[in-house]
Parts: sequence; C-alpha cells; structure tokens
Amino acid sequence: MRLVTPGRTIMRAASRALAVAATVVAALAAHGAFAQVPVRIDGDELRVHPGATVYEVASPRLHAARGDLLAASDGRVLARGGGGDASIVLNGRVASGAEVVRPRDVIAVQPGADSVETTTERLEAIPIPTRIVGKGAILTLAAPGTAGLRRVVVGSVSGDVVASETVRPPEPMVLRRVIDRSKKKVALTFDDGPWPRQTDAILKILEAEGVPATFFVIGKQVKAHPEIVRRAVRAGHAIGNHTYHHVDLTGVDAKRRASEIAGTSRVIASATGVTTRWLRPPGGLIDAATYRETAAQGLRVVLWTVDPQDWRAGKTAAEIEADVVRAVTPGAVILLHDGGGDRRQTIAALPGIIRKLRAKGYEFVPLAQVGAVKTTW
Repeated sequence: MRLVTPGRTIMRAASRALAVAATVVAALAAHGAFAQVPVRIDGDELRVHPGATVYEVASPRLHAARGDLLAASDGRVLARGGGGDASIVLNGRVASGAEVVRPRDVIAVQPGADSVETTTERLEAIPIPTRIVGKGAILTLAAPGTAGLRRVVVGSVSGDVVASETVRPPEPMVLRRVIDRSKKKVALTFDDGPWPRQTDAILKILEAEGVPATFFVIGKQVKAHPEIVRRAVRAGHAIGNHTYHHVDLTGVDAKRRASEIAGTSRVIASATGVTTRWLRPPGGLIDAATYRETAAQGLRVVLWTVDPQDWRAGKTAAEIEADVVRAVTPGAVILLHDGGGDRRQTIAALPGIIRKLRAKGYEFVPLAQVGAVKTTW
C-alpha cells in the first residue's frame, strides 16, 4: 500500500498551478497581449504598455502646454503656466483621458487658453497738489487744500491700475512766498554745514563785519561737529533745520519725512540748547505733506530769493559776489553754502558781498526780520 503525505500533495498542486500559469502566459504572448502598443502623440511615434490610458500617455506634456496668466493692464505674462489647462485630442476628438489607447491611435495635446488676472475696485485718495505764489523767501499758508477721491480698478496679481475715474478732484494747497519790501533789509543764510574750517572761516568774517546769519544745518553734520554749531550760537547766529541726511522730503514716506525733520531738531537742541524755528527743505522742494509735517513740528519754511549757485564747480569768488550784489532787492534772503564741498570761493566772496551791499544802503538783519508783518507777495 502506497502512502501519500500532505506535504507531497501540496507540492504537486503548486507544480500543476505553475505549469498552468506558464501555459497561459505563453498563450498570451503568442497572441501579442504583452506587446507594446504603437501610438502617435503630437507627431512623435511612441510605444506604450498595453492598457495605458490616453492621460498616462499625454500627461508629461500637459503642464508645459498650460496657458499663461496675463496682466489686465497691458497683457504681459505674469505667470507661465498660470492660465487654462491643456486638453487632449484623440483621433480628432476631445478625449476625457480615461480611454485606453489602441494601436495606431493619434493623440494631440491642445495648448490651454491664456487667462487674464482678476481685478478689484477700490476708492483711494488723490494727494493734495501744491501751488506756490509770490516771490519772497518765507512761506505762509494761504489755503490748506483738500484731498481728492478716485475710483480705481486694480489687477489682483500685478497691482497695476487698469482704470481710474476721478470721483472728487483735489483742491490745491496754496503757499504764499512773502517778502518785506518796506526797508532795505537783507538776510544771509548758509546751507549744508557745519563743515570744519569752512564754517569757522565764515564765522570769523561775520564777526569782523558785525553781520548776523542763519545756518541751515544737516543733522548728521551737527552730530559729527557739535562744537562748530555751539560757536555759531554763542556768536549770536540763528540755526535752521536742513534735514538729517539732506534728502528730498517730497520723495520719502511720511515716517521718514517726520524723522528727518525731528531728528535734526533734536540734535540741534542737544548740541546747543536752542530750539530751532526754521526749516529749509533741501533743494527748496516742498509739497503739501512736507508743509503740514513742518508746521506740525512747529517750524516755518524758508526758501531764498537770491541764489548765486556758489556750489557749482568753477564758480569764482568774483562771479559769486557779482551775482549776489546784482540780484539783491529789499527783503532779500541770500543763499550761500558753508558745507557740502569746497567752499573757498564762497568764503573769498563773502567780505565783498557784505561791503558792497552796505555801500548800497542795505542792512543785514536776522532772518525773522525779513518775514515781518508788513509783507507782500
């Protein structure tokens, strides 16, 4: 009697299963079930595995074929591939992508459409414009002005203004340049100091001639040379604010504008114990925001009426002197420089300016006296 153990039975069953599987595989291979499928995509011949979907074949090309995101203002590209999805065309018809490819299928990736960014609408203020009238040096407020209002359409991605409509036009701030023409008075002012040696040389000339002046100082220069400013104050001269870094106050934001003015006033007070009354904006550039900030800090804005441009390279002392003497009229405020560069020609011109103007009957006075109540513009 022959005994069959369980282990032998299992092994025989496994062998039979493997033999059947091998037979099936051989049969499928004979009929081409595992053969790669030839297809064409965007003109390229490919062979893909049987059962592959149209999406599987096309997916490597879909992202590159997406449309772009365009600016609403000018149509420039904001984001490559940020537009519409690409589509798949199978044998001339739009496909879902789930179709199983068949031999000789023709697949094409249709580029996606470009999209235009969305827009939002908002109201925003129109800054107060500035109008300056008159010919004097000291500015006074004639009309405060009012901000306008406009409706703008803005690109949500680019931030570009696509369209704008004025809802309410602004009213200008009117600044009046006043001058006291009643007497032959003139004020000397110096900008961009204190400057070692140069400011001291000017102080010596002013002392010798008995002439008062106003020095419009730069904050960082005061910080570096406080002793020069102290000497000017002890000699009886006035100190004005010319910002901390000599910046265009109309071209900075509100915080920087306030700090440029306040920082200079603080460093002047720290060096001299004097509270300054005057601000001369660098370049004489003034707008409504600068005037409001200056007034809020308790300062008056001073420009000038006579400017020989002594800072220009090649300008001689004789030319500076002649330009000043020729241009002065009653109530004049003369702009000269003690800092910002080589001012030897200005220093050389100063005694002649003083003596010739005195010979013409002019009196040199502190700045405040040319902005007295009897003023015109």
